Amino acid sequence: MILKPANAVLLVGALLSSTFGCVEEDPAFTAPLAGGARVVVAAPHAVTPLRVGASAVTASDTVASMDLKQDPEGGPAWAGTLKPDSHEEEVFLSVDVMDSPDTIAASVSLDAGVRLPRYGEALAVLVPMLTMNGPSGLANHAPNILAVTGPTAIVEDGEAVDLFAHVIDPDADALTYAWTASSGVLDCAEAACKWTAALPEDSDARKKGTLIGLRVTDARGAVSTLQFRIAVGTVRGHAWLGDTRFNRAPMPSEAGAPQDVGLNKPFQVQAKVQDEDGPKDVLTYAWNSTCEGTFNDATAAMPVFTPTAAPPECGCQLKGAVTDGFGGSAEQLVNLCVRADAPPVLGDTTQSAQSALAGDRVTFTVKATDPRGEALTFAWTSNAGALGTATGDGTTSTVDWTELSCLPADVTPTVDVVVTNASGASTRHSFSVAWAGRRCGAGEAPCAITLSPGQVTLREDCVVQSAVFIPDGLTFNGAGHTLTASEDGAGDHYKGAVLRNRGTVANVRDVTVTVRNLSDVCDADVDRLRGILLEGAGGTIEDTVVEDVNQAGNISGCQEGFAIDVRNSAAGATPVTVVIRGNQLTGYQKAGVALLGRVAATVEDNVIDGLGPTDRIARIGIQLAYGVSGQVVGNQVKGNAYRFERDWGSGIMVLGGAYYGAGRELCHDLLIQDNVLTENDVGVYLLQAVDEDFNPPPTSQNLQVLGNTLSKTDLTASYQAAIADNGTANLISRNRISGDGYDPDVYPDNVVALDVTTQGEDRQVGFATPARTLDVGTCSEVLAVQGWDLAGNLAPLSVPEVTLAASDPGATFHLLPDCSDAPVTMVSLKNTQREGLFYVKAATAGPLTLTATGDGVSKTQEQTVR
Repeated sequence: MILKPANAVLLVGALLSSTFGCVEEDPAFTAPLAGGARVVVAAPHAVTPLRVGASAVTASDTVASMDLKQDPEGGPAWAGTLKPDSHEEEVFLSVDVMDSPDTIAASVSLDAGVRLPRYGEALAVLVPMLTMNGPSGLANHAPNILAVTGPTAIVEDGEAVDLFAHVIDPDADALTYAWTASSGVLDCAEAACKWTAALPEDSDARKKGTLIGLRVTDARGAVSTLQFRIAVGTVRGHAWLGDTRFNRAPMPSEAGAPQDVGLNKPFQVQAKVQDEDGPKDVLTYAWNSTCEGTFNDATAAMPVFTPTAAPPECGCQLKGAVTDGFGGSAEQLVNLCVRADAPPVLGDTTQSAQSALAGDRVTFTVKATDPRGEALTFAWTSNAGALGTATGDGTTSTVDWTELSCLPADVTPTVDVVVTNASGASTRHSFSVAWAGRRCGAGEAPCAITLSPGQVTLREDCVVQSAVFIPDGLTFNGAGHTLTASEDGAGDHYKGAVLRNRGTVANVRDVTVTVRNLSDVCDADVDRLRGILLEGAGGTIEDTVVEDVNQAGNISGCQEGFAIDVRNSAAGATPVTVVIRGNQLTGYQKAGVALLGRVAATVEDNVIDGLGPTDRIARIGIQLAYGVSGQVVGNQVKGNAYRFERDWGSGIMVLGGAYYGAGRELCHDLLIQDNVLTENDVGVYLLQAVDEDFNPPPTSQNLQVLGNTLSKTDLTASYQAAIADNGTANLISRNRISGDGYDPDVYPDNVVALDVTTQGEDRQVGFATPARTLDVGTCSEVLAVQGWDLAGNLAPLSVPEVTLAASDPGATFHLLPDCSDAPVTMVSLKNTQREGLFYVKAATAGPLTLTATGDGVSKTQEQTVR
C-alpha cells in the first residue's frame, strides 16, 4: 500500500499515541516521509558508557551525527535514528562509546555501506569493540561481530528481509554462522540470511518485536553471539531494546595430554578459563568427572579433585561447565590418568665400607627401576655427618658420607635414600655405618660441615676435643671460620693435632686453627700437639691462620706445639709434594713449619712469628729435616730467640744425616731465597752431619742460601749467627746481614755473621752465580765471586781481593748495576759474606770467558754474548 505524503503526515500524528507502535486491527504499513538509519548499539559489558555517539558519512561526503539514547529501562543498548540529507544513498556508519568526556572506550566502523531507503529506516545493529587490551596469553580469540544490517527497522507481516552479518576473526579462522528468529521463517547461507517476517503469536512478543539471534563460531570453537529485536507490525514504533545484547562465550584452555594422578592423591586443577568481555562477566563453574572422585568445591574455578577409584585404562576427564551470566557458556576439560601407586623397585644397593673412623668417606649406591618406566628422583638424607652431592644417571644414584671428628654417644650413623617416580610413589632404603671413631665429649658436638665435590667446608666455628680429619683427596675449606682445640670437659689433656689428614692427599685453606687452655703435659710421637698435620700425605696448605698452638699460655717447655707439621719419614716412603703458601703462623710452642722426611716442599710467602725471645724453649721458624727438598722462598720469619745459655732459636733450620739417627736422610736440592729473617738467634742454620762426630756430608747436597735479608738488633742468646753452615759446598751468596746482634765487633764472644765450617787450609776462588747470557754493549746481570776451601765451602782468602779478566779485550767490569761507573779489574771480598759482586759489559758477540784470580789460583766461567 503506497501512501501519499499528505496522508502519511496525518497518519504519523495519529499513531504516536501507541506505546509500542502495533495496531493489530490495521495491517497497513506506514513509512516515514524521509529515509534514515535506525542505529542500535550493544555496548560492551566492560564499559559503563557516559555517551554513545553515532555518525554517518555518505558517498557525497555528507556527514550526519548524533548522540544515541540509552534503553529507557537502563539496559546495555543505545539507539537513535540518523537522517542524513541524502536519500537512497549508501552511508558508512561508525559509533564511539565514551566512558569519560575524553576517552573512547569502544568503537566500530563499518567498511560496507548501508543504503538508506527513500522512506522508512534501514537497520544497523552495531557492536563496538573495546579499544583497551583484553586478557593476555589467549591462544585463540572469539570472532568479532561488528554489526548486522538490514533494509528496514520495521517489517510488515509476511515481508521478506535480507539481513547481513559483518564479522571478522582476529585469528583469521574459518567461521560458521547460526541464525535464529522467534517468529517467521529463516533462509540463511553463512553471513547472509533472508527472513520472512510473521507477527508473533504472543501479544507481549508482538509489542516487543521478533527476537533475532546470531551465533558465530570459529574453527577452534570460540563463540560470539548477538541478539536484537525487529519490530513487526503496521505502525512505525521501534522494537524493544531490552533484549539487545552482544556476548562472547568464556574461552577454556586446552585440555592437554593426560596428567598422571595417583589414586586417592589430591590433584589441583590448573586449567584457566578467560572471558574477553572483561571482569563484569562473572563466571560460574560446575565441575563433574568421568571417574569416581570428589571435588573440594565443585563451583570453584580451580578446585582440588581426589580420585577414589582407578578407572579402566587410567582415563579420567574433569568437565567444568562455565557460564558468564550473559548467555555464554563453555566446557573446560582436563584430562587425567589415574593410577594406583606403583612404587619404584630397588635393585642393587652397595656400601663401600661397613664401619668408619673420623675422616673416612663411605660411598653408597642404589639402583632402581620403575614398573611404568617413569622418571625417578633420588633424595638422600642422614642423621649424622655430612652427605655429598649425589650423582647418577636416572636409574642409579651414588653419594658420599663422612664425619670429621666425633659423634654423640649412642648415635649410629644412618643414611636413607627415597626413590620417587613421576606419579609420586616412592620406595625407601636405609644404610647404617658402624662408628669406630671417637664419641663426643661433654659439651662437644660434631663440627657443622658441608660435603661437596672436591672439598668439605666448615659452616661455622667449631670447638673439638680431638683431631678433625680431612677425607682423602679433599680440601678442607674453613670458609673463614675457626677450629679450636680444647680439653674442657674431655676428662684428659688434649693430645695430637687439631686438623690432620686421613689419606695420602689433603688440602687446607681459609681456616683459623687455634687451641685454648691446654695443660702443660708433654707428649711424644702421634700425641704431640700440632695445629695442622700431614703425615704420609701430600697436599696444599694456603691462606690459613694457625695461632697460639701452645700449652699453659705459651710458657711450656714441651717439645711440641708445631703450627704446621708435615712428616713422611717412614722407611721407604714414597716422596710427597707439599705446598705451604700464604699462611700466618704465630704463637706456636716449638716450630712454625716442620717438614720431615721425603717431602718435595714449596714454602712461600708465609708470615711466621715465634714471639720471642723466651726462656722456656728454643723455637724454630721453619725446620726441614731428613730428606726434604724443594724451595723456601719469600717468607717472613721472626722472633725465634731463646734466653738460655745452652741453646738458641733458629729462623730456618736444615738438618739430616746419620748423626740424628740411623737411616736419617740428608736434605738435598734446597733453595732458600728472598726470605726476610728478623730477630732470630740463628737466621739460617745448615746442620747436616753424617756421623757421631758431626762431620758434614762428603759431597754437596745442593743447598743454596741466596738473597735473604737477615737482621738482629741485640744479644739475647749465648750464640747468634746470621748464617751457620756445617755442610759441604753449600752455596751462600748475596744475603744481606745487618744489626748488632749479628756483628762480632759488638759481641765478639757470642756473635758471628757467617759461621761456616771449612775443610783444610787451602783456598780457591769460585763463581757463586751461574753463567750468564748478555747482550752486546749492555750491562749484565750481577756476577759474584767468593773465596772457598777446596771442598767448596765459603772461606776467606789470605788476600781478600780477586782480579778479573776477560777473553774479549773490549769487555769491561763494573761495580754498579748499570755499568755507569769507571771500569775496574778487581773486586774486594772484605765484606761480611766474603764475596765480590760485579757486572760486565761486552763489546763483541760470541763466547766470553771470564777469569777470576785469588790467592794465586784462577777460575774461569763461560758467558754468552749475543
